[in-house]
Amino acid sequence: MKKAWLLTISLIALLFAFASCDKQEDIDRAYTDYRYDIVTYLGQNDKGAVFEYLGHGDSVAVRLQSGVSFDGEDIKEHQRVLLRYDFADQLASPSRNINVYGCNAIFSDSLRQTTMTPDSLPAREVKLRSLWRTGEFINLHCQVEYTGKARTLMLVADGKTLNSDTVYCYLVHDLRGEQGTFWRDCYASFNVGALWHKPTFKCMRIVINDLTYPEIRYRDFMK
Repeated sequence: MKKAWLLTISLIALLFAFASCDKQEDIDRAYTDYRYDIVTYLGQNDKGAVFEYLGHGDSVAVRLQSGVSFDGEDIKEHQRVLLRYDFADQLASPSRNINVYGCNAIFSDSLRQTTMTPDSLPAREVKLRSLWRTGEFINLHCQVEYTGKARTLMLVADGKTLNSDTVYCYLVHDLRGEQGTFWRDCYASFNVGALWHKPTFKCMRIVINDLTYPEIRYRDFMK
């Protein structure tokens, strides 16, 4: 099995690849035909790394079988990752073979509970790009200020609302005293299954300190 490299292709590298191609040469499919999805890493089998893909809402899970190995890489089983890949077959089935072009670990956590008041929760600004649900996961794509140091990024539920039909949840973001510099992309995925399956639950209301749409204080996800 070939080794999978955790990589991020910069725009400069991509432009260089295009500029160096002769008109008679084919551009590598890794640069042109691929998908970016947040998926769950399930571990290794005798063929390679295995992932689980969930579409929007309550879509049926699709098993993604690769031919690459993550032995020795810093990715744990059941961790959520950002996968760059394409399908190696044309079969519309619950199990697909894929070609992997890149795989990056992202913030991967479960919904937490707090008794703190919402005003006391750290809520450093983010620039929201997308917030969506796939099965039991709430997925986040945003931009955050780069510090080069560890930060806190969590989704927490207000314990006082847990038994209500609408549960208030807050994106906790803390630079831990570091100074932010430039903005960069950030991906995160939070397992909210324990809440989603509560009989009394009907709506998850997520509050985000968002610079992109500051007038929108929260986003609702209906059961």
